[in-house]
Amino acid sequence: MSYFTMGLWVLGLSLGVSLAGALVGLACIRQSMLSVTAKFRLVWLTAAAVSIGAVGTWLAVYVDMLGVGIPGGEVHYDVGRVGLAAVLAVVAVLAGLLVAGRAPALPRLAAGSAVMGLGLGLMHLLSMDAIRVQGSVTLNPFAAFGATVLAVAASALLLVTTTRPRALLTLAGVAAIFAIAVCALHYLGLAGVRVRLDATARLPAGDDLFTLFVPVFVLGTLSLAVPITAVLVAPDRSSSARAARRTAAQPPARRRSLSSQSS
Repeated sequence: MSYFTMGLWVLGLSLGVSLAGALVGLACIRQSMLSVTAKFRLVWLTAAAVSIGAVGTWLAVYVDMLGVGIPGGEVHYDVGRVGLAAVLAVVAVLAGLLVAGRAPALPRLAAGSAVMGLGLGLMHLLSMDAIRVQGSVTLNPFAAFGATVLAVAASALLLVTTTRPRALLTLAGVAAIFAIAVCALHYLGLAGVRVRLDATARLPAGDDLFTLFVPVFVLGTLSLAVPITAVLVAPDRSSSARAARRTAAQPPARRRSLSSQSS
């Protein structure tokens, strides 16, 4: 099995997609810390789960798989399993964030990392199980286990970063490490895929990834546009809210004095 039939630019694109998804997701998590209601916090965390899980992890793996080929054969994919893997990635990230919570408690961080990492590891295993060829495909459990361990480690780094608001530069650094970890776990798991071609077997079912690449990539890009816009608008709203709260907390006499001065 060849990993870079289209060249190394596929790896670069995958790293860029993962970096963008992780960075937007971390920015959404930072905004969730400023939310005063549980409802808006859940909205921000859901946006983070879509950005990190669907784009930063699943779409990055999808892009990497574009370069996979087999000399003398074709590679197809079970679209249902590929789609289910995307849903699983989002659910895993959201569940990990909710389990970890706001408080920087080690037990909750460990539990959240395990939930998120195991979910992302299962997502990758499901993606590899979606491979269809004219012959047979076997998966090495040790490679799958190693990929899951890397997923847990990447999840732990991500959740530790969310224990308090961080500077944008710090978030960018963490997002870059997460992107490298995603690509590393993907190729580690992919190294455990063994393909045996059989000319007498049925032609592979499923679809070629290129069939869905354009709509999937466009959808992934649009799914980042909404949280990016929300993050850019949110600081002004939060500043206004803080100013309103400070005014409301002042004594009535003080508020009347400020009002008369402004008029």
